[in-house]
Amino acid sequence: MQKMDKKKERKLRKDWKKRYTFFEQPVEQVYRVGIMTGLYFKQFSRYAQSLEVQKKVLSIGCFNGALLSAIDREQPIKGYYIDQAPRNMQQAIHLYPHFSYKQLKRTHIPYKDKKFDCVYVSIPLHLFYEPEDLLAELIRTSRSFVIFDLKRYDWAPVMITAGLLPEVETERAIRYYKVSL
Repeated sequence: MQKMDKKKERKLRKDWKKRYTFFEQPVEQVYRVGIMTGLYFKQFSRYAQSLEVQKKVLSIGCFNGALLSAIDREQPIKGYYIDQAPRNMQQAIHLYPHFSYKQLKRTHIPYKDKKFDCVYVSIPLHLFYEPEDLLAELIRTSRSFVIFDLKRYDWAPVMITAGLLPEVETERAIRYYKVSL
C-alpha cells in the first residue's frame, strides 16, 4: 500500500472537515443550503433587488422556503409559494410561517389574474408536463416572471411564439429567462 504525502493528506482532512461541519449544523440550515438553491440564489438576487417594498412575489417551487426568505431579507415582500411536493411545503411552513402556501395542481396557478408583481419559477421548466400551459398561466397571473432551465433546453422560441420577448442570461449550466409584461 502506498503512503499518502503530507500535502494530499492535509487537503483530504480539510475537505472532510468541511463536509462534517455541513452535516453537523442544525437541520434548518441544511434546508437553506441545498445544492440547487445555491445555484439559483445568486441570479435571483439580481432580480430581487429591483423589486419595490411590499410587492407580491410568487415562487413556484418551494425549496423549503429558502428562496423567498432570501428575497425577503433584502426587500420586505408579501411572499406566496405554490409547490407540488407536500413534504417541502411542510418544511417551508415550519421554517417561514409568514408566507402564504398553496398546492400546485398540474399547471394551474390557483390565484386571480395579475395578482403578482413578480413570479419566480424555480422548478426547471422542462419538468412540467405542459410547459406552454404554465407560460399561459404566468402571463395570466403576473406582471413579470423569471424562469430557469438547463442550458440544453431553449424556451426562447416557445416564448416568442406566445408573444413574449424574454431577456435571456446563461450562467454555468442554467439559462434564465426574464419576462416583463
